[in-house]
Amino acid sequence: MEIPSKNKPFFMMMAICIGAFISHFTAGVVNVSLPYLSKIFHTNLGTVQWITIGYLLAIASFLPVMGYLGDRFGHRFIHNLGYIIFTISSVLVAFSANIFLLLILRVIQALGAAMFQATNIALITIHISKEKRGQALGIVSTAVALGAMIGPIAGGFIAEWFRWEVLFLIHVPVIMVATLLALRYIPKHKSVQKIKTFDSMEMILFVVGIASAIFGISYSRTWGLLSPNTIYTFLLSLISFVLFLLWESRHATPFLLLKLFRLPAVSYGLMISCGSFVLANIVLVAMPFYLSDIASLSPLTTGYLMIAYPVLLAVVGPLAGRLSDRYGSKPFMVIGLCSMGAGFLGSVLFLPSLSIVGVIIFLALIGLGMGLIASPNNSFIMKQVPVDFVGSIGGMIALTRNLGMVLGATLGLGLLNHTENKELDAFRSVFELGIWICLACVIIFGLGVYLEKRNKT
Repeated sequence: MEIPSKNKPFFMMMAICIGAFISHFTAGVVNVSLPYLSKIFHTNLGTVQWITIGYLLAIASFLPVMGYLGDRFGHRFIHNLGYIIFTISSVLVAFSANIFLLLILRVIQALGAAMFQATNIALITIHISKEKRGQALGIVSTAVALGAMIGPIAGGFIAEWFRWEVLFLIHVPVIMVATLLALRYIPKHKSVQKIKTFDSMEMILFVVGIASAIFGISYSRTWGLLSPNTIYTFLLSLISFVLFLLWESRHATPFLLLKLFRLPAVSYGLMISCGSFVLANIVLVAMPFYLSDIASLSPLTTGYLMIAYPVLLAVVGPLAGRLSDRYGSKPFMVIGLCSMGAGFLGSVLFLPSLSIVGVIIFLALIGLGMGLIASPNNSFIMKQVPVDFVGSIGGMIALTRNLGMVLGATLGLGLLNHTENKELDAFRSVFELGIWICLACVIIFGLGVYLEKRNKT
């Protein structure tokens, strides 16, 4: 039966949102099961943690590359190919004979996830009208947040009651449905650039720079910030980026159109995207420890309370996106930053006597802030970009999201581990850091708006 044309955007959005949900669900579903997998494969936790680290590292490294390839070969082609690769590798992972084969297949799975994460914003920008684009981006942001939150809960349940293979197979029927919907309902886009020259060296340098930077951030807490391993890793990242910029400046068809970053709206939009995810993930890693160690709550109760964040984000995100289509994105971004700042400030002021209701309000303010920032900011950035480069910038938006998640988790856990008084001072230092990051984002926003107006003048 033929689907009415007015319903086709709905099925396209369903296909895109399922992928956004599953890619982050797959990252979280394994986290709480790493000790369980360590026993299954008779290996140490240092090796088995690469099931998570390798997945996130591969996604972050390949996001800009896949966005670039989407601009060159077509966003629909790269997006749907990513679904196919992700689905096949998900099945193969469950039949891994040893940990090393599992790690290799996990990276291939991440490659597929990077392909559709990097191109989903571009597809929405191209195929959804400007009047509904912000709302659509808000729905995708909600799917991302829900996937990240539900993944660990599902992982704990699976590890308790099922075989380890279910961790990697549970999402396969859903992603197969998403693949069929994507192949059927994502329209073809005629405006695809033809590659005149294709220099793989630029991509290699960029991937090495991003991968080594994220690797260094992730392990700086374990190695120590000034340890030789940390310094060498960041030095490798710096050298790779310098060589990339030199190579890029001399290339006729650059991998990234760096001129786009001269647009203040693009630059400060990406910074705020990264900063907001840093703030959210500081909370998501620190608050469970507070509820467990200070409030003495059970893991189940902690899980229920943490739902306040994704619920507010799920409700506010699409609404903020719809309203930003009508009234503009900037007011919502400012209010969102103030909401997150108020959450952190209230937590610092009332920390010694923070009640359960206070925790819920704190998490709700953070979720509200993310809902007000994410989709309006993404829509705002994409409006500044020529249609031929929406894939590249879409990949950079996804990269800032993943980078913010890594930074937030590293900073939050790092402060908790390195504060002498583990009771309250550690949590106070985490929440105070959140206030400073909020202030920095507000300053960046104000400076960016000023430069934007000056350029127009």
